[in-house]
Amino acid sequence: MPADETPRPAGMALDPDDAGRLVLSGDIDVYAVAGHRLAPEQLAGVRVVDLHAVDFVDSAGLGFLIGLSRQVRPHRLRLEGLHGTARQMLVVMGAHHVLDL
Repeated sequence: MPADETPRPAGMALDPDDAGRLVLSGDIDVYAVAGHRLAPEQLAGVRVVDLHAVDFVDSAGLGFLIGLSRQVRPHRLRLEGLHGTARQMLVVMGAHHVLDL
């Protein structure tokens, strides 16, 4: 995240209309990952992660997404709405090799 920007509080929730869709918002960083309250069994059915409202993802956020992709195997986790700096960060970190961007 650029130094002149204020971090946005992160949100992480299952879509109430589709339990296979996880909706993330804000900055997905070490604080967001450490503070999330979804149990592994709640995340087991996730196939799509909605990132339309995410502006920043750090290495902890990437680790969360890769861990989630391992949890849902043999299915492949699809990321939707990834844009801007968050997309650039994930591509630079090689996430496109294990996640559908």
